[in-house]
Amino acid sequence: MPDADPLPAAAAYRLWAETYDEENPLTTLDRRAATLLSPPLKGKALLDAACGTGRRLVFREGDGPRLAAGIDLVFEMLRRGRAFAERPRATARGDLRALPIASSRFDVVWCRLATGHLPDLPSLYRELARVVAPGGLVLVTDFHPAAVRAGHRRLFRDASGKSHLVAHVVHEPEAHAEAAAAAGLSFDARLDLPVDDDVRVFWQRANALERFERDRGLPLLLALRFRR
Repeated sequence: MPDADPLPAAAAYRLWAETYDEENPLTTLDRRAATLLSPPLKGKALLDAACGTGRRLVFREGDGPRLAAGIDLVFEMLRRGRAFAERPRATARGDLRALPIASSRFDVVWCRLATGHLPDLPSLYRELARVVAPGGLVLVTDFHPAAVRAGHRRLFRDASGKSHLVAHVVHEPEAHAEAAAAAGLSFDARLDLPVDDDVRVFWQRANALERFERDRGLPLLLALRFRR
């Protein structure tokens, strides 16, 4: 059983760093959303804002962007990522609300599975809009509000196997769109990815296939694409 009280995001991710690269239903759907909504990255400059260990910045040779950089608030996440030889070294510590990045620097900006850790969205979208180049794309994903309303929670297991609950703020899609528009970003696309057979294996491993059938079709990941 997880702790009764949710951990603040920074404290949670310090504990999560050692096991963060392990897949779960949300990261599986997040990867699908990024594949569907990201443009071809070859030759482009990509920023992963809230990159964690940098696990999403590994590309097949010849297919990757000309620049792949990551920013994360939690040093333990960055240190864990730097232990892998194939991970980019262009990562740095920084806050999503004050990115240590020059303006109009990137063609594509990701902010994946992180917005629910922020109490408000306007400061985030101002920064995402600032660092993306004119004509560039911003992709934002997070835990779907419908999943929260259905009783799902952000959980992880640390290296000892102990389960922890992560504090999460629900931001409705309309709040994202409003904050993005105020920052000068135009809405471009949306995905509501549900619990489906691609993530069935996680319920199967937990001996919870009956619960999987109840959850089937429930939106689990919200993905939004904006254009500057």
